[in-house]
Amino acid sequence: MKKLLPVVSILIAAFFAYGTVLAKDITERTMVGVKESRLDEVFVLLGAFVVVAMVAGALVSTSTFRIVFAQRMRELALLRAVGAGRGRLVVRLVSEGARTGLLASVSGVGLAWLVAQAVPLAGLVAPGFPVPEAIGVVLGSFALTTLAVLAPAVSASKVSPLEALRTSAVQDTRAAVGKARWVLGLALLGGAGFTLFNVVTRGLGDKIRPPGLTEELLLLTVLSATLAFCALIALGPALINPLLRVISWPARRLGAVGGLAVGGVGGAPRRAASITTVVALGVALVIGTIVGTETLRSLGKAEMASAYPADLEITGPVGDRIGLRDVLPYRRTEVQLTGPERQLIMQASDVNLRGVRNLDDFRFQDGSVQDMGPGKILLPTSTAERMRLRAGDQVRAGTEGHEVTLTVAATVFGGVPLQSSAVLDPADFDRLGVPAEPDGALANGSLSAAAGLDVVSLADKRAEKENWFFSLFAVAIGLMALTMLISVVGVGSTTALSVLERTRESGLLRAIGLTRSGLRGMVTVEASLYGTIGAVLGLALGIPYAWVGVVSLGVDWPLQVPFADVAVVVLGLAALTALAGLLPARRAARVSPVEALRD
Repeated sequence: MKKLLPVVSILIAAFFAYGTVLAKDITERTMVGVKESRLDEVFVLLGAFVVVAMVAGALVSTSTFRIVFAQRMRELALLRAVGAGRGRLVVRLVSEGARTGLLASVSGVGLAWLVAQAVPLAGLVAPGFPVPEAIGVVLGSFALTTLAVLAPAVSASKVSPLEALRTSAVQDTRAAVGKARWVLGLALLGGAGFTLFNVVTRGLGDKIRPPGLTEELLLLTVLSATLAFCALIALGPALINPLLRVISWPARRLGAVGGLAVGGVGGAPRRAASITTVVALGVALVIGTIVGTETLRSLGKAEMASAYPADLEITGPVGDRIGLRDVLPYRRTEVQLTGPERQLIMQASDVNLRGVRNLDDFRFQDGSVQDMGPGKILLPTSTAERMRLRAGDQVRAGTEGHEVTLTVAATVFGGVPLQSSAVLDPADFDRLGVPAEPDGALANGSLSAAAGLDVVSLADKRAEKENWFFSLFAVAIGLMALTMLISVVGVGSTTALSVLERTRESGLLRAIGLTRSGLRGMVTVEASLYGTIGAVLGLALGIPYAWVGVVSLGVDWPLQVPFADVAVVVLGLAALTALAGLLPARRAARVSPVEALRD
């Protein structure tokens, strides 16, 4: 069982990887009339998240392999003493880990196929057994496991025979980071910062984007995030104890149990850094998704408020219709807008925005809707930026044979209703010579199409958009949770191996008076601290990169941070990692002091 713990995360990742392949096979066999290109796009996205999960699994495996090899130092020392060279030990340890990883990957693929056989119960078609994809998942998992075991194997082979023979287990208590590692970490951090600065300056500076700029900025954002994460891996051991001093005060209030838990985490900073880095990756992905999605959702609400400001849009003579309420007649016309630096031709309307039902969903950059009136104009921020205008600036609006001078009353994010680029007061429409007969009306209620009327249900379109966005958000969070699951499994595996490694320490604590419940509490709090440190590091990465991602997309909208959701993620992760430590804690508490001291 001890040998399988390092690759439990690989088994889970292989299960989901082949599960994605089978899901595509089931979809293609079941769904009719779905374009293959659309399916390919969806499953390419799923594959990207699976790759992230596989990388997280490899990082977890590296951490747990390091502990497993540390517990075998006496055996390795004896092999060195009878003449085994370092190279031979490395080959032996890597081959042993790789074989275990091969078993885990085959098990993951087989388990995914067995689970997929239950889909006929849901009315779907059972999948086949895609052999090339199965081989690809197994070989990919095998390669990741081999890479994961390589660094711990090389490190374990460097321990001298005499040093290893003095103890049954060697804990890596060094918090210092060597000069070469400092240089590498700072270089990676500098590269991430430079790339980030480039993305932000170009993303905020180019209001009218040339083709391909958004894709380029997104690639640079991914590159910057990758460099920042690699810098975290390099400098992680040096961050553990400073972070512990800041966030461990609730644990220290638990008395001796909390103090011992904090000491357990801080006493092995390299091990703590290995596992908290994986947790940080999962948290950064989830938090970044939540913050980015909340920002886009807020923008979407404003855009839907402008695109679908009422239940119905009626084109034609409205008159008195039973069942209608909040009727807002409007006129539309094409105007030429001339500012100090630029001239644009655009559609304008005279709809009364104060009567729009979802007015609270609009977000104004300058001014407000209350500033509207005769001689005033409301513009979207995109139009105002193109024309270099702000609230209070003057602009000329003209139609054929008519012209008026208007003052910008407000600029609004996300657009204005009726697919227009400006909103004017009805009095200014009269001055521009626009006929008094309304072109249509916005209304709430229900009305069937009648002669001479074209009725469009804006409520149905709004609901369709909202459902699509909610589904997309749910899928994204579910995929990100995969990495979180592997992180929690990694915390449980590391805690279990840590308990085995510190059996003698547990016995000594029991011998000097620590109760079984106290020992269980110590191990559980220690596991929760892994999750808390990882959550803090994930927040430090997730929120800034969520903002940069929004900038990369060219979204003109303030960043929205749902603090309640972020708090739930952090507290939930601490609780999950604490639960992951319960089983190892019970094992530690069951060992008697005499047996533990004899180990």
